[in-house]
Amino acid sequence: MQRRAMLLSVPAIIGTAASAQELPARPIRLVVPFTTGGTTDILARLLAEHGPAEFGQPIIVESRAGAGGVTGTAQVAASAPDGTTLVVGTPGPIATAPALMSSMPYDPMRDLAPVMLIANVPNLVVVNPQSGITSIQGLIAAARARPGSIHFGSAGIGASTHLAGELFKLMAQVDIVHVPYRGSVPALTDLQGGQIQLMFENMPGALELVRAGRLTGLAVTSPTRATAAPEIPTVAEAGVPGYAVVSWFAVFAPGQTPAPVIQRLNQGLRRIMARPAVRQRILELGAEPADGPPEALGALAREETERWGRVIREARITAQ
Repeated sequence: MQRRAMLLSVPAIIGTAASAQELPARPIRLVVPFTTGGTTDILARLLAEHGPAEFGQPIIVESRAGAGGVTGTAQVAASAPDGTTLVVGTPGPIATAPALMSSMPYDPMRDLAPVMLIANVPNLVVVNPQSGITSIQGLIAAARARPGSIHFGSAGIGASTHLAGELFKLMAQVDIVHVPYRGSVPALTDLQGGQIQLMFENMPGALELVRAGRLTGLAVTSPTRATAAPEIPTVAEAGVPGYAVVSWFAVFAPGQTPAPVIQRLNQGLRRIMARPAVRQRILELGAEPADGPPEALGALAREETERWGRVIREARITAQ
């Protein structure tokens, strides 16, 4: 454990680095390890839109979906550590996959270098309007009346949209059945079509559908109400005291990326995140803009790994 903690904290030496290092003069690949159209993809394209002004070269967003985000993340972990191949990391492939999978193609603590947290995102508990469920208490009542009849979709096993449902299942003491997808978009499609009944979807992907009347929003999973939808209660307020889940989105580089390169990437991303237009767009999506030094992201990743590892063991979740 000591070795892992030390490796994840390598960027902490950035403050003593002589200067930030310029990146090679070629486009930056920003890998999204999920299907296009989801929250990860939306945030990546927002960074790409403003990236050229900060880095002097284009940022190309590439979707590499598969295995709950592990496939695309593994590609970045194995890439040249020169700052031109990055991944938008989320709790699934960074913090929960090690507890779920018997064999991992990378070690998140060793093979990925934290660059910067970019957004915190509450999940939104949503149902098909035809379900007749209009509240968290109504959801609990329906689940208890018909154990195993309510199916909730997610972006994949171990994704925050999956574990948010598993935590709800444990804390509300209900029997709901998980249905994994290869991303949020196909799951949301099936939810609207009635093939599944429930999702704990990232707010940017669900809020517009709620506002359009295509889904019903029951509650947000964050500890406090979301800025973008203050009228929607939290799950804790609505009937499950103590419940709280917040997804996070962050940029990681290959693990052996030199500290000065990490510093240069962090500086550029912080300037992008400071732009009023970027912050406003993230708020409109239902997310909360974030930034900070690489070592803060490293600490978050360690904390989340420990937290969700406990939930996975208690719920007896496997990758199969």
